Amino acid sequence: MEIKSNYKIWLEYNNKPLLGEGRYALLKAIGKTDSLKKATELLKLNYKTAFNYINKIESRLGEKVILTHKGGKNAGGYTKLTSLGRELVEKYEKAVRGFI
Repeated sequence: MEIKSNYKIWLEYNNKPLLGEGRYALLKAIGKTDSLKKATELLKLNYKTAFNYINKIESRLGEKVILTHKGGKNAGGYTKLTSLGRELVEKYEKAVRGFI
C-alpha cells in the first residue's frame, strides 16, 4: 500500500481565491514566453479561458498583472508580466516551498 500526502495551495485577496496552481502556471508561462498565445499553447489551455483567468485576477486586485502590446502585420506583439504579476509568481513559489 502506497500512502501519499497531497495539498493545494492558493493565494487569496480579501478572503477570495486569487491564484492557484493553474493561474500560477499561466503567469509563469507568460513570463517565460512573453506571449499569452504561446503560454496557452504551452499549457494546452484555451485562449479565452486564459484571458478570463487574467481578467479575474486583475479585477480582484484592481491592478494589471500583464502588459500587452498588439503586433501589427510586420511588428510582433508581446505580453509581459507587470511587477505585480512577477510578485504573485514569487509569492506562490514561496508558499509552495514552505510546504515541501
